[in-house]
Amino acid sequence: MNQVLRESRHSGCRCWSIPRSWALLVLLDVCLVMFALARVESQEAVRENAEQVVKVERTIVKGPADGAANDDRFEAIDVFVDSGETALAAYQVELASRAPGMEIVGIEGGEHPAFRNAPYYDPRAIRNNRVILAAFHTGNDLPVGRSRVARVHVQLQGSGDREYETQLTATATADGQRIPAVMSIARAVAAP
Repeated sequence: MNQVLRESRHSGCRCWSIPRSWALLVLLDVCLVMFALARVESQEAVRENAEQVVKVERTIVKGPADGAANDDRFEAIDVFVDSGETALAAYQVELASRAPGMEIVGIEGGEHPAFRNAPYYDPRAIRNNRVILAAFHTGNDLPVGRSRVARVHVQLQGSGDREYETQLTATATADGQRIPAVMSIARAVAAP
């Protein structure tokens, strides 16, 4: 009868050996258990991050009620990020409109010196009335609280209110730590 565990005697000690095929099966089982545990930990991390899922907000921006349906007009939409008492060094936001008769025609920076330059964006994406804006600043002079980080210029056809979808994807400090923040938009008001 073939024994699975073989006893061998070398220099007076009793040693047991396992066939190589069994050793490989045990190693495979250990790897599968480690993979399963890593997957469970990964799923738990996904659940924890689910609380931080980016929420799409819908905002109505009031527009003039008078005007013909085919009249073109231009507006500027201010994008604000409120980081509370923490200095804001980086952000990524998305602005979109699903309504017809709207086209993004320009993007400029914000009011604080840290974000005065125009944010990064994909020029091809604005053809679909959607833009992702992102900027970062590693200096010491950073905005705290509510700050206008960008201004989006749009060409609108017709009169009336417009609905925009916004998402605040990321906000961080100068050392890269994520921070809670709130995004909002509003129709730009002409300076006096």
